[in-house]
Amino acid sequence: MILRPYQRQAIDSLYAWFQRHPEGNPLVAAAVGAGKSVMIAALCQEAISQWPETRIVMCVPSKELCEQNLAKLLAIWPEAPASVYSAAMGRKELGTAIVYATIGSIYKIAHQLGRVDLLLIDECHLLGERETGMYRTLISDLSGYCPDLRCVGWSGTIFRGNGIYLTDQEAPLFHGTAASVTMRHLLDTGYLAPLTTQATATKIATEGVGMRSGDYIVSQLAAVSDQAHLVASACQEIVTLAAERKRWLVFAVTVEHAQHIQQALSDLGIACAVVSGVTRKTERAQSIADFRSGQLRALISVACLTTGFDVPEVDCLALLRATKSPVLYTQILGRGMRIAPGKDSCLVLDFTDTIASLG
Repeated sequence: MILRPYQRQAIDSLYAWFQRHPEGNPLVAAAVGAGKSVMIAALCQEAISQWPETRIVMCVPSKELCEQNLAKLLAIWPEAPASVYSAAMGRKELGTAIVYATIGSIYKIAHQLGRVDLLLIDECHLLGERETGMYRTLISDLSGYCPDLRCVGWSGTIFRGNGIYLTDQEAPLFHGTAASVTMRHLLDTGYLAPLTTQATATKIATEGVGMRSGDYIVSQLAAVSDQAHLVASACQEIVTLAAERKRWLVFAVTVEHAQHIQQALSDLGIACAVVSGVTRKTERAQSIADFRSGQLRALISVACLTTGFDVPEVDCLALLRATKSPVLYTQILGRGMRIAPGKDSCLVLDFTDTIASLG
């Protein structure tokens, strides 16, 4: 496969970083749409081809991301010596040169992995800040068996919700940024769709809502957001302002809030479904499949569909959930920036003060 120029440059910059730094772990900052999974796959293929004894573990936080990353690897390299270790995928395979894994399944079995040279962590901004958590456990245990282990973190947002970069935190796991692919570059070169916005008459007021861990307290935010007149008027505006848009993602505060939005949109003739962290896996997969195929025009998301969700046709984002988190905000906006045939932009409808607050 021929990589895009910036993808080739990013991988070459990663090699150069390793040459300059005999120790330490680098970051690759790659904005939404940059093709992290493609770059990861290309790195795996090149590493195994040039150094056949190399052993790689590629770790992600979810089944969906594991499936997406593995699909890219096999598309680029069908005969890749890869296996999967993920309970959610029903596969627990080891012994190959490359292991694609979900962190929840693999973090306790460092002793079974043997030598690991490269640990690739997708969506690395989700790592815990201190010396605890599943990723830190895996890395600590692996380092005991593999003193030459190097970790590479990949993310479009290499900072936390409080704005502190992963390299600047206390006891950082990552020690520098080896390569950076920015949204500006991807927009300028036509690899991302630009965002546009339109003023909304309906506004959810967040004055007096408390903060915790860098974002609004959910229970308090739900109290000001999930009001019948706000839901009804916001949904009417979505239907009017996004009439020419084909795929809508609507962001809600709680499951109950999302269900009220779903009812209001359904009453206006919009086929839609709610997807949340408590949605059954089979139901969630079916809703996303129906959304991809166009049977559903809208998905209402509660604390999900912000990381690794890849439906390029999304051309409208509606925020009925305010946020102060730059990470969450960037991830939300990124869901609408992928390019697709017939799509020239993504409309962002903000019924909160998020755009005014975060830009």
